[in-house]
Amino acid sequence: MDDAQRKRAEWLWLAAALGPAAENSGRVLRMFPQVSELLQALYSEDLSALFTPAQLEALRATRPEDYVARMDDCKRCRVGILTWEDDDYPALVRTISTPPPVLYYRGDASLPNRSFLFAIVGTRRPSAYGVEATAAIAGSLVRSGVVLVSGLATGLDSESHKAAVQAGTPTVACIAFGHDLCYPASNRRLKDVIERQGLVLSEYPPGTPPLKHHFLQRNRLIAGLSRGLCVAEARKRSGTMNTVAAALEAGRDVFSVPGSIFSPLCEGTNQLLRDGAAPALGGTDILLWYGLTSNVQPEHPADKAAQPETELSPNARHMREALSAAAPQTLETLCTKTGLAPSRAMAALTELEIAGLSTQLAGRQFQLK
Repeated sequence: MDDAQRKRAEWLWLAAALGPAAENSGRVLRMFPQVSELLQALYSEDLSALFTPAQLEALRATRPEDYVARMDDCKRCRVGILTWEDDDYPALVRTISTPPPVLYYRGDASLPNRSFLFAIVGTRRPSAYGVEATAAIAGSLVRSGVVLVSGLATGLDSESHKAAVQAGTPTVACIAFGHDLCYPASNRRLKDVIERQGLVLSEYPPGTPPLKHHFLQRNRLIAGLSRGLCVAEARKRSGTMNTVAAALEAGRDVFSVPGSIFSPLCEGTNQLLRDGAAPALGGTDILLWYGLTSNVQPEHPADKAAQPETELSPNARHMREALSAAAPQTLETLCTKTGLAPSRAMAALTELEIAGLSTQLAGRQFQLK
């Protein structure tokens, strides 16, 4: 190994011993900003006040050289490795209490430190109102140069990413699994586009499955990367509210979209407003908060007509033929008409949405634009 590879292996060794979202990671990284210092102290100092017994055992039972195979896996999977001492490690993530020693990425790793990042999150099963509000706010922000951060989940996370992709601007997705996987599978096409057009980040190495607790751990990265966070629609008890808690703990600004007092999907957002969150009635409210210039230009029909047609997969072309602009159709109906399994049908519909050819309405109904 050369010196750079050796240092990377040392960081992988430390990250594995600490484990994801370790409560003591911030203290460890600030006390030992160079892993070589920890290696020297491991057998000469009493570190029991800093590490848990399990972490100390893991550190002493393994060696940095044991993680060369993981570096090889990353290279094979086209996954980059960002360590705590790298210049491109996101500066805002350094400020949270539980920063990961290592981040795995695909895309442009320099994006967080040279852009204004802002998160939009929300329920996985939104109403038509939530979808429309997210599209409007996200569209306003990306057209003003803001880079949106979200979690690549179904629902409003995906709507946030799609707004950026359709505008041709970068977006950052934080995922709760290894880069060689995708959850949900229907977002594979969206993930591929974000990797080319922005950045996908994870603290989990290739091969890590999307386990439930990983998503809660991932939420602190969404909050940590961003200057602020807007909740478009959310229930009182949800993963979205977990992300809000992480944002508040990190000292980030929290915005909330007002919703119907009769809708359970708006209980969380309305509660946030009651508790002091800043109201977001549009993207302009967020832009003004940060002193950013609004650059929202109405789209001219001729501009849309002049855009080249996106090359579609066979399944997406088949799905486009089944869709109608006159009336929305359910996923079940579209599966019957196309003969596609639900997962493949959703992937085709996502591809059409990214291309700006279809839209998703409440109740998992879809129609052509």
